[in-house]
Amino acid sequence: MRPLPTEFRSTSGKSLERLDGDAWLSGQQAPPALERAHAAMNRVSDVNSHDLQKLAQALLPWLHLHIPEAESITLSGLRKSAAGGSSETLFLEPLIREQGCVRHEAWVLRIEATVHQIYQDPSVERQYRVMQALSRSSSVPVPKVLWYESDRSVIGAPFFLMERVEGAIPDALHNSGGFLTQITTSQRELIWLSAIQTLAKIHTVELEPFRFLDRPSLGDSGLDQEIAVWDSYMRWSGAPIRPIQERARQWLSDQLPRERPTGLAWGDARPGNMIFRDNACIAVIDWETVSLGGAETDLGWWLFFDWFVSDGFGVPRLPGLGTREQTLKVWEEFAGRKARNMQWHELFATWRFSLISDRAGHLARQLGLHHAPRTDARSPHAERLQMLLGAWDGPN
Repeated sequence: MRPLPTEFRSTSGKSLERLDGDAWLSGQQAPPALERAHAAMNRVSDVNSHDLQKLAQALLPWLHLHIPEAESITLSGLRKSAAGGSSETLFLEPLIREQGCVRHEAWVLRIEATVHQIYQDPSVERQYRVMQALSRSSSVPVPKVLWYESDRSVIGAPFFLMERVEGAIPDALHNSGGFLTQITTSQRELIWLSAIQTLAKIHTVELEPFRFLDRPSLGDSGLDQEIAVWDSYMRWSGAPIRPIQERARQWLSDQLPRERPTGLAWGDARPGNMIFRDNACIAVIDWETVSLGGAETDLGWWLFFDWFVSDGFGVPRLPGLGTREQTLKVWEEFAGRKARNMQWHELFATWRFSLISDRAGHLARQLGLHHAPRTDARSPHAERLQMLLGAWDGPN
């Protein structure tokens, strides 16, 4: 892993202010398609939500088992996160009295979805184990995980606790609102460079601590397994399959890369799943779709989202945030190798996102959300698939 060049290191001691949720610029509105998608995800999350008072009562005995020296534990500040529609995420601020002294903690509770799932396999145990392995064996910054519980009788679903990392999180459409719109171009460049460096750190970790992610029954390589996972997801989701999705899947088979290495992939690689302070990434969060699919699957996802939040909605990319070509070049410098088969991986990412988006819309319609997105309607991701397929009609 190559270090961040000296000219790109922050010399400012000023921390960025944390802005939760999607704070839009004054006078601007979120694109209607994105509003519908967010509403669908939030409605699904609401259905999976727990009664906060009952949840606190159920957690207290469990916490005493894990902190036996505590004389008393008071759960305060228990509230739902504004982000995260696929799993229930809550903040809590316990007051723990030990030997006459009181300490104040700030934790995050992640609860596995059990009723209406966005993902086919929303395992929180997998997320916990990946973050635990990263903290023990790599320089990838992740929140410190505390405890995992598989017994559903505690609160009704598996869950884990981790420490809360204070910092700034980019908005879902970071070119249109949030803290990235409120800082200088040079600060944005530092943040972008740190984000890409962090991606490269993920992609250069030793694989041995992550062998538990291997699913040899699904394929020989990590990428083969990841393709099988998403094929299964398409069959499972319940959403009507668009003709463009079928066409894209056939193209992916026809153009399957000969080189399909195995490597750790974050899964949901985008700025909105990073926490920043002092112009640097201090934590990588949301590991629900982690796999051994390899670095390029993450790069393809990152590049898709970069397109999605800019050209996809007709919003200019903020100055200081890298283009597709700049992103690949900087990642290659940090990772020490070339990115391979990126056309294939960008289409793979777009296809996967289209499946997730349609699954969210399908669930929202089941829940009676009247403005849920329709799978027969025009959508940025479907149009992107059409655009990529039209441009890439041969081996890449």
